[in-house]
Amino acid sequence: MLYRHPSATNENGWVLLNMVDTPGHADFGMELPVPGVQAQTLSVYDKAKSIGRHRNGSGVTVLPALTKIDIPSARPLEVALSVSDLLGFDPDEILKTSARNRIGIKEVLDKICNHIKPPEQLADDNDGAVLRAKVIDSWFEPRRGVICLIRVLSGELLEGDRISIIEPSTDGNEHKAGKDHYSTQEVGIVAPHRIRTGSINAGMMGYCVAGMRDPRDARPGTILTLQKALPTVIGQNMILPRSASSGLMGQHSVLYASVHPMDGDGFDELAAAVDRLALNDTGLEIQRTAGSQNSGGGAFLGPGLRVGFQGLLHVEVFRQRLLDEFDMEAIVTPPKVPYTIQYTETKSFKRAPGLPMEEVIEDLIQWPPQGSKFDVLEPVVDVRILSPMEYAGDIMELIKRKRGSKMETKPIDENTWIFTASMPWADVVTDFHDELKSLTTGFASFDVSEANPPQQKADLVKIDILLNSEVVDPLAFVCHRTKSQSEARIVCEKLQKVLPRQQFVTVIQAKADGKIIASERIQAYRKDVLTTGGSKAVGGGDVTRKKKLLEKQKKGKKRQQSSGKVTLSQAAFNSVISRST
Repeated sequence: MLYRHPSATNENGWVLLNMVDTPGHADFGMELPVPGVQAQTLSVYDKAKSIGRHRNGSGVTVLPALTKIDIPSARPLEVALSVSDLLGFDPDEILKTSARNRIGIKEVLDKICNHIKPPEQLADDNDGAVLRAKVIDSWFEPRRGVICLIRVLSGELLEGDRISIIEPSTDGNEHKAGKDHYSTQEVGIVAPHRIRTGSINAGMMGYCVAGMRDPRDARPGTILTLQKALPTVIGQNMILPRSASSGLMGQHSVLYASVHPMDGDGFDELAAAVDRLALNDTGLEIQRTAGSQNSGGGAFLGPGLRVGFQGLLHVEVFRQRLLDEFDMEAIVTPPKVPYTIQYTETKSFKRAPGLPMEEVIEDLIQWPPQGSKFDVLEPVVDVRILSPMEYAGDIMELIKRKRGSKMETKPIDENTWIFTASMPWADVVTDFHDELKSLTTGFASFDVSEANPPQQKADLVKIDILLNSEVVDPLAFVCHRTKSQSEARIVCEKLQKVLPRQQFVTVIQAKADGKIIASERIQAYRKDVLTTGGSKAVGGGDVTRKKKLLEKQKKGKKRQQSSGKVTLSQAAFNSVISRST
């Protein structure tokens, strides 16, 4: 945005402020407006400090502000003291704002102009001779193609320039240049609506339209440079700042699920809809599969798409967008986290020649078969929870039940406690958020960050779900061995309630290590073959004829059980996602 301020160095007195919104909540629908410090407050603060250390080792300037001070339940003085004790700010310097009533807006902008330094020049910037612009975000518009939001680090970008895309090096090697080149069609600033300027210079943020058709060609963190300067940037290995996000909580997918159409012949329509969604959601990682075996659907679901997501909320948003924008209901299988398998050779087990002794599996179809000797490393995250004090006992019990470790508690003020622990990522993404909100009636907030080390060894076992003795791969899940029987029983009981009743008996079984550990049955519909139209078809006294009709019906049911197909719904897969009673 443009803001008039005395610190401006141009003759018109305008300052260009570049602002980027940050995610505020894990789930807006379940958050209650609780006054005070939230878990996301600490998460954004830690992220800002880590970005500063990544760039120059000294951190960045953080200006604290309280929002929504106009609501009746606001406690500005108490919350300011809590922020001071927790983060070390002077309570008198914490700004008090309300966007709805326009309180403190000018004070915030003035403080930004006075305390935030302008962008620094790159160390190898030779008077702006080489254009380097970092992509902050990109999205697709039907009539314009891809719109890139960029920050110019050095040089100048003009309309008509031929540009190339570079992937910055992450390991000290040479930068990677893209194969395609584009012609810049439009350049301008965002203030907050787009204003076409024809050029943007070093230190400015703006937008660029260059005829791209896929936002994945210009992912956040990539660098735009002039095509003619490409040999200089690559050959001299010039400085190209990369994003600080990496690892489990970075840009890579952390959950994987299969997406299948409700109707068996709707795969082409589903694939087209998902491809269009990916134009405005670069966090999706899509792998198109041709056959039912590779798609993870098996005989029950048929062909589908394998999609990588950034989190469980991302899965829900994806499913809802399919329904709202394309009127398409799809079945999304339970999300799986990636596991690292480390094989151990013994006298009785030898790994086949040429196969690696360590591999990462993202689909449970790849889980080692029975008889293999291996260790499992599961991803771990650090969880931070802020909650009113009266729910402390329930929260600590929940963390313990979810295999949390290194748990610590600390009071923030007389009403709020903070809980920290290391937890398996698989237990966090299943139903931890729902259980936490249920226990605290919506008053708790939490955030996650990558743990150190990011993986831990665990005694895990794969649970296969069988329907009438046939394995249903999408319903398989992994849990700790000590909880295998209890969680398998819960899943079987839930499936018994949500699966439709058939004309034949449906047997639901859970299998682990080659043994059946839980089982339920759905009884078949049964027609009274001894009556026809309300009257008896078989008279009294002849018991052999009655037995003959009943035995004939029994054989027909058995035939249907071996050849009949059980219909799976989204509720069946939700039974595996939430394995709590």
